[in-house]
Amino acid sequence: MSYLELLLKIPPDEVLLDFLAQCGLTLSFEIERSEGDTYKRLRIATAIERAPESVRGCILAGMRHVALLADAAGLDALRAANEAHAGQVNPLHLPDAPAQCALWMYLRHPAIFDDAVRMRGLYPLLADPMPQPLDYLRRPLMLPDEMAVDNVRLLEATMLDEITGGEIAIMAPAGDTRVGVLEVLDIWMPIENPMRRRRFRLVEAVLGVDFFPEPGQPIGRSVTLALKRRGGSNLGDFDVGTRAQIETWLIRWRQAPGHDTPMGSTLPTTV
Repeated sequence: MSYLELLLKIPPDEVLLDFLAQCGLTLSFEIERSEGDTYKRLRIATAIERAPESVRGCILAGMRHVALLADAAGLDALRAANEAHAGQVNPLHLPDAPAQCALWMYLRHPAIFDDAVRMRGLYPLLADPMPQPLDYLRRPLMLPDEMAVDNVRLLEATMLDEITGGEIAIMAPAGDTRVGVLEVLDIWMPIENPMRRRRFRLVEAVLGVDFFPEPGQPIGRSVTLALKRRGGSNLGDFDVGTRAQIETWLIRWRQAPGHDTPMGSTLPTTV
């Protein structure tokens, strides 16, 4: 199923627009009521084709995942996976339209979606790598093993509540380069900190990397790295050398011991 065929099966409503926005394509339909869904879909398809390569790649990768469950058998798998999760989602809230339901679950309840795909044994059919969990960002990141790096902090974090399907976004204060999202949450929500609760899944993050000034320069350069659990990042915006550096850091951070262990109440708060 091509992404255009899938697009024809999904209503051009806020769920689809939310999915596109998470990949970096923000659309706003301020159009007359007389314009039907077909016209809206055409505008969406045109916007996807004209989007930057990284944005379009993220959208197409997500749609390939959604297409795995966009039929009657997929809807059955989603319902079965939901039951296995102790009915996390009210069955009455699951759309009867398979493609619409698949997109909604992919966006709002990714753990159930992933289990449904496993039930159908379809992961080997994907050409894309599996989504990369961002759980390593729940803990303070070690500084890269490079003398040029002065500071690393989590600037923004978007977390999905897998029970309600809602999202919360937390941003670090702009005026203090040493305070990140983890510090903000430790102060703001010391008990109900979503970074320490497994019901919240980290789905998007923005990291800031500050470098020491180079000889003769008053300030150092800064790099902003955007990551999404469902694939997609801004790595393609960097030169080859910087991209290689960042990819090395990401591997080290993912492999750092302890990031996948249960969150405790005594996390350090210095990034």
